[in-house]
Amino acid sequence: MPPRAKERRGRARGNGGRKITYIAAFIPAALFVGLIIFLLAQPPQPINPTTLTRANSGAEAPDFSLRKLTPQGLSEETFTLSSARGKVVFLDFAWWRCPHCNNMEPIVKEIATKYSAKGVVFVTVMIDDRQSPVSESAKFVERHGIFWTAVWDERGRVSDLYGVQATPSYIIIDREGKVAVRLPPGEQPREALERALESVLG
Repeated sequence: MPPRAKERRGRARGNGGRKITYIAAFIPAALFVGLIIFLLAQPPQPINPTTLTRANSGAEAPDFSLRKLTPQGLSEETFTLSSARGKVVFLDFAWWRCPHCNNMEPIVKEIATKYSAKGVVFVTVMIDDRQSPVSESAKFVERHGIFWTAVWDERGRVSDLYGVQATPSYIIIDREGKVAVRLPPGEQPREALERALESVLG
């Protein structure tokens, strides 16, 4: 075989080897991207109703005083947690942009309608994201027909106080003012919220 033909064949083999190397290097990256897309496309899975975490059970619930939020905006009236001492308090931490909060609020409304009659105090804590006007949170209150207490958590200081890492988050405080139940953050079946409330009401 002429030397030049050998050289051309050698180059061809070298180029083919490089192509295979590039393809082999690309496959893991493509699989990783595909997995991420698949996971993001999955709808959120509800937490099993029996999965309740009692974080800091028995610890005193941090007191707070926040301005009330109405469909018209911020009110001059405030809500102070300690004023509800002697009653079970259901804290609903929400953010107006959160799709899961918007999905859950009709369920919170249903249980608020049922359990307010049993003396439970419902408080929706609208978290300030420091980027949106208060009016957006007020629209959330209006859109979901929140008839119970809603408050404006300016700079998210109360949610920080309660260690809220994601929304929606639900915390139930007992009649003695102690943290009784902290459910995992995220969407919850109605049964899980009711079971949690019943366990505190006794």
